[in-house]
This record gives sequence, C-alpha cells and structure tokens, in this order.
Amino acid sequence: MTSAAPGQSPWISELLSGNAHELHQSEMPPAQRCVRLHSLTRPAVVLGSAQVAGSRLGSSEKLPVVAAEVLEQFGCDLAVRRSGGGTVWLSPGDQCWVDIWLPAGDPLWRSDVGQSSWWLGECWAQALVETSQLAAQPVVHRGPLLHRDLAQVACFAGLGPGEVTVDQKKIVGISQRRSRLGARFQCVVYTYWDPQPLLEVLQSCYPQTAAGTEFGHALGDALHSGVQAVQVAPAPTGVTAERQILDALLASLPR
Repeated sequence: MTSAAPGQSPWISELLSGNAHELHQSEMPPAQRCVRLHSLTRPAVVLGSAQVAGSRLGSSEKLPVVAAEVLEQFGCDLAVRRSGGGTVWLSPGDQCWVDIWLPAGDPLWRSDVGQSSWWLGECWAQALVETSQLAAQPVVHRGPLLHRDLAQVACFAGLGPGEVTVDQKKIVGISQRRSRLGARFQCVVYTYWDPQPLLEVLQSCYPQTAAGTEFGHALGDALHSGVQAVQVAPAPTGVTAERQILDALLASLPR
C-alpha cells in the first residue's frame, strides 16, 4: 500500500493503492478533514457492515458466504467495509472511490444523519458538472432512503440522502460510518458500469435474487436501468479519470 504526501489545510489529500481489504481497513486522521482516493489493484465484492452482522432483507438469517468458485470466476476478492448499505462491486480503473473524513464538531457536521451528507452531495454534483459530460443537471437526493429492500442487498439499487442522480439514474453512491470521533463518508462514482458480475455474485449468496424471481427482476432492473457511469472529458496523457474527478471534488469542497 502506498500513500501520497498530505495536501494543504484545511483538507488533507491522500492517495492509497492496494486491495479492497487493505483500503477498507486503513484508518483516517481523526483530528483533521481528509480526502482519500483509493486506487484498486484487484477487483472486489465489498459487503456492507449490516450484511456481515447478519441482516438479510430485514431478517435474522445470516448472509451466506460468497461461493469461492464465483470469486475465482471473476478473479475478485471479498472485502467488508465498516459503513452500512448493501454490496458494492469495485474493479481497477472502473470507478472513482473516495473516502471523506469529517471530525466531530466540524462546522460541516450535522447531528441529523438524514441531512449529514447533503453538503457532500452538492460538492459531488458540482465536481461532476465540471469534469463530466452529463445529459442533465445532477440532483442531490434529500429525502429518505428509497428502495430499502433492494439497497440492503446492493448499495446502488437504492438511493440514500446526499446521493446524486442524473435523469433519475444514480451516479454517486455514499455510505457513512459515524463515531464519537467523526464521520467517514465512503463515496463511489462509476466511470464504467457493468452490473452483471455483481448480479452473479449476489445470486450465489441470495437465492431470492435469482433472475426468475420477482425480487431478482426488480434488483436487475434497478442495477441495469437505475445506475449510470459518468463520461469524463479527455485529459492530458497520464491523468486518469479518477484523478480528474478527485481534483474537481477537492476544488468544490468548502474551505
């Protein structure tokens, strides 16, 4: 795992590279605002904390282990994040994965969890307008979690507070972990989106997500039709899409 030197105050800016398990286990500086770009070295299926704790579609039935042969089929790792929500599919070069750390007591801190990520959604919307070729103006969701049953299985099948859509398609996913020290917002923007690997992984551990079931149809439709990858404008040679998005996000963050 490698780390870049911190950027200027009031935000520390970091780049970490590694597998999903390493990146999710990394700690953030508790006393200062921090923005961290994660660069993956291997594809991964990432489970939300509630899934590992045993929550399965609102029941006490524990989540089955993802079949080893499915992980082998896609050459991916299995990782767990400490924030909530459902499963996320990550692959090198296919998304911009950024974690934001906000210390408790910061002027941006909101006690109301339902409103705590609105400011961040606005920053993402501004950053993507600057860097991406969007078909319409991005919208920050300020209501309650939508499609909760689907979101408990796959994060991008639902829509939570602070998340961003374009033409009612989700382009920014945000999950959150709060403690007495602060809040860690884990954000993903896809620059390439193919839901099929995620759907096949989910079918191996959630029988009700099979393509022939009513729930499976709703989940497949949400992931095929309700998620959109962003197309980043051409950049100078050697500048990745995730770096372009990060730079625009840093420029949009409150000072």
